[in-house]
Amino acid sequence: MSVWLYAVYTLLYILIMGWGARLWLQTRRPGVLILLAVTFGVFYDNLILALGNVFGAGELLYALSVPRFALHQLILPWVIVVGVLQARDAGIAWAQSPRALWLAIASSGALMAFGVFTRVLPLQLAPEMMDGVMRYVAANLHGPPLVSILALVFVGVSGFFLWRQCDWVWVFALSLLVFVGESIPDESLRRLLGSGVEVMWLVAMLATERWLAQRGREPVTARAL
Repeated sequence: MSVWLYAVYTLLYILIMGWGARLWLQTRRPGVLILLAVTFGVFYDNLILALGNVFGAGELLYALSVPRFALHQLILPWVIVVGVLQARDAGIAWAQSPRALWLAIASSGALMAFGVFTRVLPLQLAPEMMDGVMRYVAANLHGPPLVSILALVFVGVSGFFLWRQCDWVWVFALSLLVFVGESIPDESLRRLLGSGVEVMWLVAMLATERWLAQRGREPVTARAL
């Protein structure tokens, strides 16, 4: 059943990327581009999991599996910038200062570097069959996924202000749901349910970009940085 769910998630991410690309063409919002990159990362992750049994354990699946881990560390930290941009466009006071945006950029860069040095460079993969799905797992990495936790916590905090000051609850609610899903102790269940929650989280984030664009605020551009 797991392999079919991963295939379904892959198709859903293709639809989300299509929607995100259309939203980018309509709004030119930088947050949409970052979210498109994040969506591609989880799309690739689920695609390789869905095809794991087709390729089987070997050099090809190993090579295709390395980007699954690398993309996560390289892209996900930048949702911190998305959170600040969304708060700024929603009129949240603390996000209006240029310092807030630069701090978000610096934090995202630092978190990305942390992920690269602690999760990508020392990465050692080993084949493993889980729930009938052949995959490569990080055999030498232990401990909580700090990059995911810190990035989601910040987006959740930003979403909290969107909820309390703008009555837009979706970013906060879905960030909280992702955090709960990632806390499930059983790894196979966590991956299956977590992937489904991530789909809803990305839809909520892109829906927020659409909502902010419809509010008529001018998107943040490179000149505003």
